[in-house]
This record gives sequence, C-alpha cells and structure tokens, in this order.
Amino acid sequence: MFGWLMCYGEPSSGNRLQVARLAKASAGTPVAGLFWKKRFIELKDSQLICWAMEPSARQRQSPAALLVLSQLEEVAVEGKTLTLHMRNQRVTLQARAETEASARTWASAVKSHAARAISKSLPPGWDVEAMLSSGVGGSAAKLVNKELLPPDCKPAFQKLLDHCFVCKGTKDRRGNTVPLRLEMVDAVRVQNGAAWMEYSKARMRICNKVFADDSWAKQNADCESCSSASEGRTSGRSGGELASSDGTFHWDPFGMQSSLLTGTMESKDLQEILGSMDQSSNEQWLFHGTSRSAVQNISDQEFRLDKAGSHRGTLYGKGVYFAECVTKADEYCEEDADGYCWMLLCRVALGKVMVCKDKKPAADILDQCKAGQFDSLIGDRWAAVGTFREFILYDPDQVYPAFIIRYKRWSEAAFCRSIRESAESQDLELAHELYPHAAILAEEHPDSTVRYRLSLLMDAHSDSVVPILSEALKDPRRRVRLNATKALMNMAGQTSSVEALPDGSRYRRHRDGVHVVVSAVPALTDCLTDSDRFVRRAAARALERLGEHAAPAVPSLIVSLRDREEEVRAAVATALGQLGRAASEALPAMLQASLDAEESVRVAALGALGFLGLSSSPVLEVLTVALRDPSSEIKSAAAGALGMLSATSSVEALATCLADAQSHVRAAAARSLGQIGGKHAASAVPRLTQCLKDADHVVRRSAAVSLGRIGTNATFAAPHLADCMRDSHSQVREAAAIAISRLGVTDKIAHNVCIQSLVKRGLTDSSSDVRQAAAESLLDLARGEQLGIQKGIIREAMTIRTKDENAKVRATASTCLSMLNMQEDAHQKRKKHKAKKRGDSREPDADADDDEDVELDGALELEDIARLVISLTRRLKD
Repeated sequence: MFGWLMCYGEPSSGNRLQVARLAKASAGTPVAGLFWKKRFIELKDSQLICWAMEPSARQRQSPAALLVLSQLEEVAVEGKTLTLHMRNQRVTLQARAETEASARTWASAVKSHAARAISKSLPPGWDVEAMLSSGVGGSAAKLVNKELLPPDCKPAFQKLLDHCFVCKGTKDRRGNTVPLRLEMVDAVRVQNGAAWMEYSKARMRICNKVFADDSWAKQNADCESCSSASEGRTSGRSGGELASSDGTFHWDPFGMQSSLLTGTMESKDLQEILGSMDQSSNEQWLFHGTSRSAVQNISDQEFRLDKAGSHRGTLYGKGVYFAECVTKADEYCEEDADGYCWMLLCRVALGKVMVCKDKKPAADILDQCKAGQFDSLIGDRWAAVGTFREFILYDPDQVYPAFIIRYKRWSEAAFCRSIRESAESQDLELAHELYPHAAILAEEHPDSTVRYRLSLLMDAHSDSVVPILSEALKDPRRRVRLNATKALMNMAGQTSSVEALPDGSRYRRHRDGVHVVVSAVPALTDCLTDSDRFVRRAAARALERLGEHAAPAVPSLIVSLRDREEEVRAAVATALGQLGRAASEALPAMLQASLDAEESVRVAALGALGFLGLSSSPVLEVLTVALRDPSSEIKSAAAGALGMLSATSSVEALATCLADAQSHVRAAAARSLGQIGGKHAASAVPRLTQCLKDADHVVRRSAAVSLGRIGTNATFAAPHLADCMRDSHSQVREAAAIAISRLGVTDKIAHNVCIQSLVKRGLTDSSSDVRQAAAESLLDLARGEQLGIQKGIIREAMTIRTKDENAKVRATASTCLSMLNMQEDAHQKRKKHKAKKRGDSREPDADADDDEDVELDGALELEDIARLVISLTRRLKD
C-alpha cells in the first residue's frame, strides 16, 4: 500500500524518526501546520518508508524515514490522525489522512504488515493486530493483548488447581484459615509481545550455557536413549537423576532433585491450552500470587525486582518468588470487593537450580547462587520445615506471565455444603470435581477434626461417593488414585468393627448387610496392577477391610503375592487372611509366601494362615517350624496362627516359647495356649503360672486370660491368680479377676483365698474395670452357688458397691445382691419343706444355717493362708 500523508518529524538517522520538541509542543495550535510535511508513504514487506519526493523521482532520492515494522508496538487511530509507537525507542510517528476512513485504512494496513513481521518472533496463534491496538491513549500496555478463554477451558484449569492444592499454611497467611478449595472462575491468556521476546532471549541464553557445559556433552554421549544431538537437547539429562511421577528416572542436568507438582499432571486438554515446554532451559509452570492491581501491572509490563518484598517478606533475598502449590501462592493473594482473588500462572525458565534446604538460609544466599553460576534458587521449605518449596529468580526476563487466573476461596462449611448438595441433586459434573478432592483432604488436611468430618460426610453419602471414587481409581494423576483408594479403604472399614480382648488379641465382627463400597471391589482389584506401589498397597488394604465381601478378588490377590514390592506382598497376604474360608484356594500360594525372602511378607503370610482356618498337616508343619525361627516377629506370627487353628499338637512347642527372650513372643504363645484351652492345654499350666510373674505386664495379662480359658484344668493356678490381684498393672488384675471365676476351684482353702482376693482387693480396686471384673466374677460364682461360707462378706461388699461411681459396677452389684436374696429365699423354703416333712411345727431360725456355714473371719487369716499355700506348692514342685 502507498499514498500521500501529512507527517511531522524529521529523521535523525536512517530508520528513526524523532519528533521535534517545538512541533510536539505546538500540536493542535494554528502554527502546527508549519511543522507538518507531506510525505509519500509506502508499505513494503516489513518496512514503512517515507519519501519526500514524487513517486517518479524517488528512485534517485534517499527515503526521508525508514521504520522497521517488527519494532512496532502500538498503532493508534484518533480521528484523522494515525500514531505509531516503536519498541525500545522514544520514537513516535504521527500521520494525518484526509478522512477518518482513510486513517483507519492506513492503520489496518500497517497492522497487517507489522503482524506478519512480529508474529515470526511470537508463539503461533497470537492476535498481533489486537496487540498493536491495546495501548490506545498512551497507556503503559504496549504490544499486549488479553484474551478471555472460553468456558470450556475452565474444567482443565480447575483440575490444575485441585492437583496443585496442598492443604497447608505458613506464617505468610497471617492467621487466615487455609481454604479447602480454590474454585476457578475464569482465565485470561496474556499475549505480551515485548515480554515474550525478552523471555525467549533469556531462555536461549540458559540453553546455550547448559549445552556448553562439558558434563552435558559427556553424559549425552553416554545416554543410549539419545539417537541424535538434537534429541539430546530435549530428552537427555545429566548431573543426576530426577524421579518422575510414574516412578522412573531420567537424567537431570539442572539439579532439580524431584519433579514439580505442576509438571506431574497428565491432561491433554490442559496441555493443549498451555502449550509445550522447553526442556532444554528447564522451563516449568509456576504460580505467583499477589493483588489484583499487581496482576494487571505485571501482565501489562513485566516483573520488577525493585518491588520484591513490598507485599511479603524476602527470606531468600531480593528476587521474584513463585510456588508449585496454589495454596502457597494463595497466601499472597487478596480478595477484591466481590470476593475474587487473582494469581498468575507463569512460564519460568529455571535453568540450573541451586537447592537450599536450610531452615534459616544465609543472608547472602542470592549472592552465593549467582557466584555458583546458578540461574535460579529453590528454597526447599518442604524438607526444612514441612511446608512448601519456593522458587526464586533474580532475572525477571526468565519469567513470562502467561495466564491470569481469577478464583474464589472455599471455607470448610462451603465445601461440605457443596458435597451435600451435589449428592442430593445428583450433579455428576460437580461430584466428579468434589469427591476426589474431598478424598485427598480427608487424608492430607493438617487438622484431624476436619479429616474426621470429611470422612463421615463421604460415608454418609456413600451411595453417591463410591461410584465416583471407583472411577477416580483410573485417573492418570497418581495423587488422585492413591487418595481415592484410601478413602474407599476407610469406608470399607465401616463394614466391620474390631474389638480388643483383655489379652490384647483382636477379632473382627462384620455388621449386618452389605455396604455400598462392596461395589468398588472390581475397581480395587484392577488397582492391584497399578504402576504406583502405594496405590497397590492401599487397594490390598481396602480389600482386606471388606473381608469375605472381596471374594471375587482372590485370583488377582494370589497373583499379587508375587508383586515386586515387599510391602505390597505383605498387604496382599494380610488381605487374603481376612477373607477367611473364601480364600481357601490361595493356600498353596500362602504357603509359598511363608517362605518369602522378606521378613515382613513371611510374618503377614504366617498370620494369614491362621485366619484361613485350614489346619492341614502342611500348614501346621510350616507354623511349627516357624516357632524355631531366629526372628521374633515370625515366631510371634506363627504362635498366633497356631492359636487360631487350635493346634493341639503344637501345645508343647508353644509352651517352649513361653521362655523366649522376647516378651511379644511369650505373650503370643500364652494367648495361643488359651485359645487352644481345655484339657489339651493342661500340660502348659505350670509354665503359664510362672508367666504370671513375668517382667512384662502384657505377658502376665495374656497368661491370666489363658488360665481362665483353660478353666477347670488350671485349678492348680488359683492361688497364683489370687496373688495377681496385687499386680501393679490394672489390666493384669482385671484379667486375673475374670479368670478366677472360671477355674471351678473345689479346694476350700484355695476357694476362700480366691473369694477373699476378689472381695478385699478386686471390689475396692482404684480401677473401675477391675471392680467391674471382680463383681462379674462374684456374680458368676453366685449363679453357680460356689460362694460357700463367704456370702455374708460378699453381701456386705456388694451393698457398698451399689454406690460405686461406675454405673456398670453398680448394676452388677445390684444383680449380685438380688441373686443372693433369691438363693437365700430358696434356701429358707427348702428348710421349711424339710421341717414340714419331719412334722416339726417350729419356725426355722432365720440365723441358722447348715453346719458348714461357719464364719471364717477371726478364725483364719486368709492372706497368710494364701501365702502359705503358694509356698507349699513351690516346695512340692521343687
């Protein structure tokens, strides 16, 4: 395009125009016409040429001015005046057309030619013509265009915010509550030509420095994955290994040590929006939080180091700070009047990184960074104090503000309300966003009460939550899969309850009905082959908690017993054990696992053999051999399994373990002998009696419980159990009180010693559990009419216990008194009946009793007798 225009300003050099101060000052006055000159303007390729002569003579003349359109940063039209601003130069060309339409035509033509020239230096798809029009009126934003992204981009950005959400807080939040979620409102793509060109130069400078390093060339030559030097620029690594999200490693020449959270999200939709990254300069996506006005200023111009620290502190010196976690960036954001917050998502060329893990970094940390030829600094507060990693750059050209994100903060109340509403309204789109995020918070939130409330909320809406979490098990993001599996595991735990017995053993009782989480068994089974070992382990633990409901997963669990990770194999073995008889087909594989090279797997497999309930000869042989293993953990697991299988043939081997050096082995053996019980375990009673004096209270308690389970075959131990009522540990006293009533003691002296210990020590114990156990034992003896001559003492003691502070003790005491009264009434009726048969019309004496009902108090000192009996027993044994 070419034609005549009125221009002012004369060229000071070949391709520059400088407006005379006088002409500029006189603009709009009658004398301004003295400075305007008619020029023939020609647009040719990427140049704007101004001629002073007629077109026919211009070949013999030099141009009056030559403008390179690739340096143009703004084209403005106001009426008939066309204004051109040049980048990095104080040059402004103003031209006046004959009509406003002609001015607009010239502006459009200039933009079109400039766009072709400038677009060569910018990413494809940028609207350069819009960028050239952004600074109308002389604003600071030159060569800038801001494009509001369509609503269909919102889900991709919301996934990014959720993925990079780590629910932690630091002092930079200044006491404000950490939100439970950041809700994406909209995003704006920033097209800043000047900033991009400077960023591209900085990126190239880093790339050239990295590839000039000899260590890169050496490592690149050794890297078999690089088939050519050009491939090595983007795929080769040197200087160390960097772990990626899938657990693999690749060479890392930049010293990153671990992948950034923003780089571990695999989403094609998001990648299409963000674009590719330049690995050769260690380019990463990072967040920068600040105020709304600062967001606009930075996106219009660039980051300024002189503003560093104006919003928050500068722990690592004067630099530009970034975060990989949105919660860290959110600490620096401020809500506007409408409740919205703003942050920047930036391209950052980190280059060679210096990592600082010190809790208190040195004051000259940035100087050290520069002196070491590092391009950026990572303040690893995650390693130092468990919070976040901060990324600091001292060259603002290494940053490009690519997107402006507007969002809202969600409080706990708002988050929980949204979950309830989505469940009630069956809003699947919102549910797919909220439930996986809730599963993450239920595991990672720093406040245990919040975690508990979220777990209850998900369980309350399990009909809606379980299907969504089952789908989330296939999510490409490892963090989502892991926490969804854990959430299902916790909900699976609601299908059963686990109670602790007095001896410390545990058993599982399933609730009635089938929980909805059972529908997730197929998805959990698929997770047994997940690429992440933590997901596989969590899936096995979830199937374990489902118990027999997870029977369809048995074949896959059997295969997983050969998993490459020992912790997964151990979890799988435990899960098969909890399936019980439903996993009987896994017996050969479990026997093989009991010989695993890893101790933890062997322990889990041996313990699971007991839960399977299959007491075949191979199983008993494996468990009995394991009792002689050097590992105490293996011996303990084998002893517990033999007890669950009631292996009578292993009583002697278990009794031998009562003398083991490790207390938990002795306790396990004692518990198992009690589970076998009856006459089969009678031979172990003397050694169990010795365990009542063990140094470990768990062993003493287990021995007391087991003697009670052996019952009448352990009568010999009655005085020793009575002596245990003096034990320093309340759980031992409680177990002894329960066991005494089960022995069926017939010897009068031993019987009276036991009764006296329950009355004088058990019912007056400081522990309410011991008082309750003693009262129940006396009640059991009363039901069997085994109290003998002690009824009066017991009645008096129980009367006192009816005023006990513990409601259960009061209730048991009242029941016992009622039982004694009923027995007394029955006794009186029998006496009357006998008297009537003899023809004796005299009323029986209410105080009279059988010849054997004689008061023992004053005649015998029962405690002395107890000590005497124990002493005589020991002598006889010797």
